[in-house]
Amino acid sequence: MWNFAVGIYFISLNPTNLQSVALNGIALNLAVIFFGTAIGDWIDRSPRLSALKKSLYFQNLSVTVMAVLVVIALYNQSSLPSYWMIIIQGFLIGIGMIATLSSVACKVSISKDWVVALYGSDRQNLANTNATLRRIDLLSGVLAPILTGAVMAFTSRWFSAVLISGWNVVSLCLELFLYTRVYHLAEDILANKVSTNKSHEKSPEKKEGPIRKFLGSIKGLGTYASLSVFLPGLSLALLYMTVLSFDSVTRAYVIEQGLSEALLGLLNGLGSILGVVGTIAYPFFVKRTGLVRTGIIGFWSEFSMLILCLTSLFVPGTSFTPFRHLSIGSCHYYGTSHNNNNTSTIDLIPDQCSNSKLSVLLLVIGITLNRFGLWIADLTVSQLQQERVPEKIRGRIGGTQHSLNQLFDLLRYTLIICLPRMTQFGYHICLSVLSVFTASLIYTIWSCSSVSHLVPPAADIEMTETNVDLAKHYETQLGEKLDYVDEDEYKT
Repeated sequence: MWNFAVGIYFISLNPTNLQSVALNGIALNLAVIFFGTAIGDWIDRSPRLSALKKSLYFQNLSVTVMAVLVVIALYNQSSLPSYWMIIIQGFLIGIGMIATLSSVACKVSISKDWVVALYGSDRQNLANTNATLRRIDLLSGVLAPILTGAVMAFTSRWFSAVLISGWNVVSLCLELFLYTRVYHLAEDILANKVSTNKSHEKSPEKKEGPIRKFLGSIKGLGTYASLSVFLPGLSLALLYMTVLSFDSVTRAYVIEQGLSEALLGLLNGLGSILGVVGTIAYPFFVKRTGLVRTGIIGFWSEFSMLILCLTSLFVPGTSFTPFRHLSIGSCHYYGTSHNNNNTSTIDLIPDQCSNSKLSVLLLVIGITLNRFGLWIADLTVSQLQQERVPEKIRGRIGGTQHSLNQLFDLLRYTLIICLPRMTQFGYHICLSVLSVFTASLIYTIWSCSSVSHLVPPAADIEMTETNVDLAKHYETQLGEKLDYVDEDEYKT
C-alpha cells in the first residue's frame, strides 16, 4: 500500500514538479547500491529466523513512522512554513532508505536462501514454489492498489496515510507469526546453515565503515561477474531502467494527465492479475521449453507490449512536444501572430482535441499488459541464480543483484531530474523501450551461448543437499571445511 501511495504523497506535498519524487527514488537507490552487498553478507552470516525477524521489524515500523509524518504534513499543510515541509520530506526520504534496505533483506532472505534450502534439489518443484510465492505477492498487489486508490479518491489523503500506518502494525504481527510457523515446521532443514565466515564464533564481529562496505559492494560485483548467470542478471537489471511500470513517477505523471486515482489503482490491480497469469504459465513453460527458453519468452513478450507505450506518443492527447506535429488526428497546435514595433510573436493555442485521454490510456494499457512477460523473465533469472550460485555466497550475490538493479533505477531517476517537465516524459518512454529491448537482446545472445546450457556445478548441488545434513560441518571436494550456523546457539 505504501509503495503505491508514496509518489502521490510527495506530489501532494510538492505539486509543482516531479523532482521530489525523483530525489526520493535516487536516495533509495543509492542506499541499495552502497549497502546491498553488505546486507547479503549479513544474511549469509546470520541465523535465518533471526535475520528475517530483524528485517521485518525495521521495514514495517519505518513505514509506520513515515505514514505518521505524512499525516502531520498533510493535515497541517496550509499552516506549516515551507521549510518545515522540506524538513518533513527529508525525513521521509531518510526513513524510506531504512525501510528499503530492510525490504531488500527480507527478499534476499526468503527468495535466495529459505526457498532454495527447502526446494533446491528439484528444478520443477523449485519453479512451482517460486511461481506460487510470486503469485501470492502479485495477488496482494491486486488488492492493495485498488483499496489504496479508492481510499485516496473518496477520502482525504491524510486519512489514507492513517490507514496505511495502522495496517503496517497489523501486518508486522501477521508476518512474524507466519514466518515463525514455517521455520518451526522445517526447523531440521532451516536451523542448519553453511557459514561463509570461517572465523564465525562467539567473538564480536569487526564493524565496517561505509567506505569498506562500498568496496565490498564492488568486490561482490566482481564475484558476480565471474559467474555464468551474470548476463541474465544484467538483463534483469536493465528492466529497472524504465518508467513503464506503475511506480511513483509514472503514477504521478498519469494523474497529472487526468487519470483518476481509482482508475489508476484498478489498472495497477489488473496488471498484477496479468502478472499472476504469468506465474501460472511459468512452470508450464519451464516444463515444456526448459528454463533458459522460458526467459526468451518472458523478455520478448514484455517488449512487444511496450510498443503500445511508444505509440502513445503519436496519438491525440500526447503531451510530448516534439511529436505533437506528428500526432494522428487533429491534435495540432496552431498559432496566432501579433506585430508590435516590427516584432512578430506567435502564441501557441491547443485545439479542442488536446483534452483527449487516448495517449495516457494507451500508455497505461501497455504498462498493464507487459506485466505478463515481466514476471516470467523475473522468475527465470531468479531461478537461474538459485540453481547456479553456491550456497555460501547466495546472500552476497542476491544483495549484489539488488544493487545492480538499483544502479539502473538510479540512472532512470537521474534522467528524470534532468528532464523533469511533464512534456518531456516522452523521452523517458523512448529510453525505457530501448532499455527493455537491450535486455531482451542480451538475454537471447546469452541463451544461444554454451554457458547457458551448462548444468549447475556438482559442488553447488552438493551444497544444496547438505541443507538436510545435520552434521556440525560440511567438507567440500577441495577439503575446505565450512561450519554450520546453529540457530539456537546464536538466537538474539
